[in-house]
Amino acid sequence: MITSRLFRTLSPALIMVSALGAAALAQESSEEAFVYNVGERNYLTGEGVDLGGFLFPSMYVQGVGGDFEPGAGAGDFSTTGHDPQNDWGISDLHLHLDFDFGGKVTGTVTGFGHQGEDHVWEAEFEEAYLHWRINDTLSVGGGQFRNAFGFQSDLHPHDWSFVNQNLINSRMVNEGELISQGGEILVRTPSSGLLTFGLGGIRSHGAHAHGEEEGEHGEEHGDEEAGHDEHEEEEDHHDEHESEHLEIDDAGFESWALTTDYRFRMPSDDSNTGSVSLGVGENGFGRNSTIFGAGFRKVWNGHDHGFGGPDFCSGATMWQSEVIGRNVDAFLEDGDEATFTDYGFSNSLHHGLSDRVTASLRHDWVSAVEIAELNDRHRLSAALTAFVDPQQRIRARLQYDYTIEDTIGSEHVAWLQIQLQWGGTGGSHAGHGH
Repeated sequence: MITSRLFRTLSPALIMVSALGAAALAQESSEEAFVYNVGERNYLTGEGVDLGGFLFPSMYVQGVGGDFEPGAGAGDFSTTGHDPQNDWGISDLHLHLDFDFGGKVTGTVTGFGHQGEDHVWEAEFEEAYLHWRINDTLSVGGGQFRNAFGFQSDLHPHDWSFVNQNLINSRMVNEGELISQGGEILVRTPSSGLLTFGLGGIRSHGAHAHGEEEGEHGEEHGDEEAGHDEHEEEEDHHDEHESEHLEIDDAGFESWALTTDYRFRMPSDDSNTGSVSLGVGENGFGRNSTIFGAGFRKVWNGHDHGFGGPDFCSGATMWQSEVIGRNVDAFLEDGDEATFTDYGFSNSLHHGLSDRVTASLRHDWVSAVEIAELNDRHRLSAALTAFVDPQQRIRARLQYDYTIEDTIGSEHVAWLQIQLQWGGTGGSHAGHGH
């Protein structure tokens, strides 16, 4: 049962978001729909702004605050660098420059900044790629890009339906951000299908420092034990054998990866979309990892703008399910070879209460990895998202998470997120560019 402290904090936020949603509904019913006229520019909102007719800038800023059980904080629930790192602060600042040279050559350059742990500002260069559309079927490209892998992997945080990343993507798809430096081939198939191949080196996250520190500590501990007598060494060896484990961060792709992703509409019903994905590459152990996934999306009373999901008009409903598994060849800390498999799923349901207000539910689960001392984890999420302005560029989201894991028991978390958008296209189909 949710704690009284959390309920007291959650109540004002719920009232605020509900009021914003009600205001959006009332405003929506009392005014004409916002209409953007091609050729008009609004430098305040960024609507229609371009440079030279081929360069389209946009920016997204997300601020988030959370309330937690006593003794817990945002860092305890963060599973990627894009999840909230602090109890309050700027969790995401994304800059985009989209290129379009007459539809023949397109591309994107993106940068990311946020307040990391202890509110220290961090920034990184994310993407810079170009695609050349050879014909209506085939495109090729290259640069630094997010690999397509299922419905979630190539989405930026401002396109997410929840405050935080899906657990399966965090665990198995390089902390939810599989970025390659290499080339892509995109093949359009009948029924609006898209087959994508990606091959390249993996951009380093620098995320293994903690594991390296633990490894160094283990080596020092081993050196200290070297002076013990033979009997003690045998006992220590037995104890070490029982506690052998590996660093889970090294299970992700680190050197190179080849990925393929196929997203397609079902021939029998184009409101059904399927996805199958496969990736192989060299991991942080210097051996191979293989990831595989499948997904299904069903939309009722909605339509897809091609930016990763349906436009949530009033009455639109979407159910989305993804399963991802992974097979990892690894080394234990003592150098012995080991192989393990982990897997999980993410199910979500979304309903458009109006053109501006969406209610969402999600259930995440990832399996245990005993050799890495990881327990299985369940997370149940409920979110209410409301656009509060006619142009749909200011978004408020209230989210509640209930996490269940053996080591922590059960934890309740409430989040309040505000997003501001400049440029691009506003709304639930917020595509970049034009």
